[in-house]
This record gives sequence, structure tokens and C-alpha cells, in this order.
Amino acid sequence: MKSFRQKLTMKLINILPLAFAALMFTACNQTNEQKSSIQSSDNAITELMMSRRSIRNYKDSLISRETLDEILKCGVNAPNGKNLQAYEIRVLSPALIDSITNAVVKDKPELAEREGFKNIFVNAPCVLCIAYDTTYDMSQVDCGLLGENIILSAWSKGIGSCCLGSSARWIKDSPSAKPYLDKLAFTEGYELLYCIALGYPNETPEAKPRTMDKIKYME
Repeated sequence: MKSFRQKLTMKLINILPLAFAALMFTACNQTNEQKSSIQSSDNAITELMMSRRSIRNYKDSLISRETLDEILKCGVNAPNGKNLQAYEIRVLSPALIDSITNAVVKDKPELAEREGFKNIFVNAPCVLCIAYDTTYDMSQVDCGLLGENIILSAWSKGIGSCCLGSSARWIKDSPSAKPYLDKLAFTEGYELLYCIALGYPNETPEAKPRTMDKIKYME
């Protein structure tokens, strides 16, 4: 007659393969679910990037401070050289947008002749001013990475954007706007590089042609 230990051993021998198979099945299912989740996330990110357009016509609705904070948090989490975070951001109030616009238009009155003109930032209700560190040669690259995160994060929330180099130049070249540029109080050694217009879109522009011809695979 078999002892209790022998019977238990026989039961374990019979059960272990089934248990192992169950664990493998569960692990495979989890791996498949993880892969599916990653693929789904990847598809969503690709769709976000491919659907984003520059917006130059906005609704008057303001963006909440909470939403802006979330967008800016995504921005400052962009990759940057040596984690120096060699950029500074200023969020303009509607009043400051109007004041800067009036100052620039004083020196460049032709800007106000544009159809539907409201401000020098493609009429956006929210504007970010991005400054770079002139002492760090990769700072402008970091500012670009920062901006890309900002505009994609904004788009994921249904908020349109437009990167504006001309607006920054107008501000820097306008003697009347200098007091407002000084008011932005960028750290010494930092200079305004570009602006980002933000707002809820009032248009749905078609994608402009892109070319892959500038890409070469080298061996």
C-alpha cells in the first residue's frame, strides 16, 4: 500500500504539467494583451501626429489654467541636452496679447490691415513665448523639442496651435514693443526665439503636401 507521501507525490506529478500549462497560457495572454495595448497606443500616437494641423482661426473660448498646466508639463518633459532645460516660457494674458499687438502695430501698421485682424499671433486667445539660452549651442534644438511636445499635447485635448517665428521677430524689431519684451523678464542670456499660438480651432484645414525625398538611407 502506497504511503501518503507517495500518493501526494503522484498527484503533484500529475498536476504540475497542467499548472505549468495554465501559467504559460496566462503569461501568453498577458503578453498578447500588453502587445495589443502597446500597438493601440502606438496607433493613437501616430494618428495624433498625422492629424495635427497648424491652426490660424480660433474660437474665442479661453483655455483653462488646469489644461494649460497639463500641456506645459508635457512640454517640459521633452528630451533636452544634459537635462539643462535651456529654455524659458512666458504665458501671455489676453490683456498682454492686446498690449503687445498695439505696440507692434504702431511700428508696423500694415499688419492691422489683414482681414479679420485681432492680434499679431494669428488672432489666438492664448500665446506662449519661448526663449532660448544664447550661451548653449543646442538650446534652440531643446526649444524645438519642447514646442513639439506642447503642440501635440494640446492637440490631444482638442486645442489647436501654430508656431510663430514672425511674431517673435516683430516683437524684437519693434521699438514700441521693447517695454513689453522687457516685461517678459527673461533671464540674462536668454532671447525670445518663437511663439506658440494656442486655442480651440475654428477651422479644419487640409494637410499640405509632404515629401519623403529628403530622406536617404545610408549604408
